[in-house]
Amino acid sequence: MPIKKYDGSTDPEEHLNVFLTQVTLSTQDDSALCRIFPKTLKGRALSWFTRLPSSSIDSFNELSS
Repeated sequence: MPIKKYDGSTDPEEHLNVFLTQVTLSTQDDSALCRIFPKTLKGRALSWFTRLPSSSIDSFNELSS
């Protein structure tokens, strides 16, 4: 089941919960979660993500808080 792309206009916690529920069926690897997560973003949410400074995220927990 594909994950609906998040654009920043709905509940971010719901998107995060759906993402984790789906993706952790395949992997719980922290670096994989960090690489997969941006593929679920669009619009202003993706713009926010792409403006993060390089190497500013050390873990998925940090990214999701």
